[in-house]
Amino acid sequence: MRLSGVLMLGGILVAGTAFAADQSEQLIKYYRKKQNLPPNQAVKVDGVKDSTSIKGAKEGVLDLGNQKIPFIASSDLRYVVFAPAEDVTVDPSKAIMDKISLKGEPAKGPANAKVTIVEYSDFQCPFCSKGYNTMEKEVLPQYKDKVRFYYKHYPLPFHPWAEAGAVAAECAKEQKPEAFWKLYSSFFENQGTITKDNVKQKATEYLGDQKIDMAKWNDCVDNNKSLPQVKAQMAEGGTVGVRGTPGFIINGRLVSGAQPAQNFKNIIDDELASSK
Repeated sequence: MRLSGVLMLGGILVAGTAFAADQSEQLIKYYRKKQNLPPNQAVKVDGVKDSTSIKGAKEGVLDLGNQKIPFIASSDLRYVVFAPAEDVTVDPSKAIMDKISLKGEPAKGPANAKVTIVEYSDFQCPFCSKGYNTMEKEVLPQYKDKVRFYYKHYPLPFHPWAEAGAVAAECAKEQKPEAFWKLYSSFFENQGTITKDNVKQKATEYLGDQKIDMAKWNDCVDNNKSLPQVKAQMAEGGTVGVRGTPGFIINGRLVSGAQPAQNFKNIIDDELASSK
């Protein structure tokens, strides 16, 4: 039965009829076995068209409902790669950096620095504390004006005060970049003394010398007004490959976890050398 360009094959929905029904069914059958999908997992072939990247090939998407898998295939669908085609003339690092919003974000280091580091992190995460020490005490002091550093939030759900700390820091940022950096350093340096119950009290103490409007900051914190910004930063981190904390993007190159300083230096040195 054909309805609006959709075929039903043995309970498997196949959208788009650029391929014969048996070709699409074979693709789905192969992918099910390859990934050991459960029988009740819906799968459909969608958006099949001539490839805009590879002449003579087809491209499309395997739609699993909560996940879409792009593919490139030969015209008869016999040979397939389950990944998007990539143009090697395009700088992949630039493509990653283009996904990161840095306008108006507080930063350490000059705007014309050759290397940009964006950290996605969690104030309560012990590995993030190690990453903080590595970045602040070893990496940034060594490279000084050669590096520009940004911090973004990625509070993990199983850390009781991480999100509240991120909200407090974002509320401070809205008034004064220096107040943001004060909470950033204070949270990490006093991580062991902070709890879900005292995080606001501690933040208030840390902000004591920052001369910001505390009534405005309290309203922002108490009403979670900066939570959307925190959530947006987490979502952004996901789009550039961050899956845990800390995650660092160095000129578009991902470094996951609390790595030794030398690992960061290797990438920074490589980026500096290639920028000459």
